[in-house]
Amino acid sequence: MKRLGVVVVLELFFFASSLLAQAARDTITTQVPACPATATLDQLVKALDDAVSGPADRDRTCFRDVMLPDARLMPIQLGADGSIQPHVLTVDGCIDAVRKRGSAVFYERQVKVSTERYGSLAHLWSTYEVRPTPDGKPEVRGINSIQAVFDGQRWRVISILWQAETPAEPVPEKYLP
Repeated sequence: MKRLGVVVVLELFFFASSLLAQAARDTITTQVPACPATATLDQLVKALDDAVSGPADRDRTCFRDVMLPDARLMPIQLGADGSIQPHVLTVDGCIDAVRKRGSAVFYERQVKVSTERYGSLAHLWSTYEVRPTPDGKPEVRGINSIQAVFDGQRWRVISILWQAETPAEPVPEKYLP
């Protein structure tokens, strides 16, 4: 009878251990998303689009991953008086600003990218479109000026300066797909 008790206790121990291990694996998997590779500039563009798209209040681990820690994000806005007003954001500042939109959703895609590269630095001049769904009709478009750095293994963004199209300043034909 004691043997049966020991066997039951051991089975319970192993069963509980495997459940705890499975729960730990599930927790790790759901808490840390797998971010896309950025070994090439094309991969960087796709990873950047994926990182900024979706619900405003989503996890931004991959957005942080594609950016260098001291990266700057700078939208150029027009003031009420027509003046140009660039707004400089840190990575955290950008995430906080986006998070304020709550669960609002949008999808950004680079539709035409030209690249200049020298050694470990690259400049990507890209036309972007913002859509309400991945396949929706573009609602906004503009130009991104993206500066990226290669660390020997992957490309990461050091800065993005962008300006949305306006009726007074449409995106020139040469930048359209």
